[in-house]
Amino acid sequence: MTGFLRRYYAFDQPVGDVDGWVYAVPAFRALRAAGSLDFRAPITIITGENGVGKSTLLEGIAVSCGFNDQGGPFGAPPTGRNNPLRAVAGVTRGPRAMEGYFLRAESHFNVASEYGNNAPGVTNLHRMSHGESVMHIVREAFAGNGLYLLDEPESGLSTIHQLTLLAELHLCAQAGAQVVVATHSPILVAIPGAEIWEFTADGGFHRGLDVEDTTAFRALRDFLEDPEEIARFMVEVTG
Repeated sequence: MTGFLRRYYAFDQPVGDVDGWVYAVPAFRALRAAGSLDFRAPITIITGENGVGKSTLLEGIAVSCGFNDQGGPFGAPPTGRNNPLRAVAGVTRGPRAMEGYFLRAESHFNVASEYGNNAPGVTNLHRMSHGESVMHIVREAFAGNGLYLLDEPESGLSTIHQLTLLAELHLCAQAGAQVVVATHSPILVAIPGAEIWEFTADGGFHRGLDVEDTTAFRALRDFLEDPEEIARFMVEVTG
């Protein structure tokens, strides 16, 4: 069992009003079917196609742990606590005092604006590219004593920087951190020692996958084996 986050579980009964769309989210359907999902490794990778609910699940976990829904460091003045799964799911936390960071690609710009000139490392993230600012946060704000939640951090990162992020997150976990990543990246699913979860559009859930068995890896492998033919096929079927 991990030290910061032990499990995410579905409530037996809703504890408040529930938006109707929540019950249609494949990842939440999988959570309800399982009852709970326990975190068994220092690094957990959540993957699956667009629309399966990876980000919704991670946001629910983050806000239940006390992070802002827009992202940023744990303990920052609250700007939002909008948890889409607040009435239907919750977390069981471990014994370690909560520290860490929620890095959310789609709202990273807003967090950078709130920091102004005082981002970690005493800098202004808006003076960097998106990818550079993401890597800066990982290097400056991530350490061995914390829970680090990352939602599609590969957004804006080159292949080389995705490989660098893989190494940084692995080192962070080795130093004692717990890391949970929602991603489409076939590179990040290969972080050494990570347990891979994959959700499917029909509400299916698979855990403990090998990298080669993930949809993200298989799609990239097929493309690289014959990029011209795959590109031609996709243009034809899309047309």
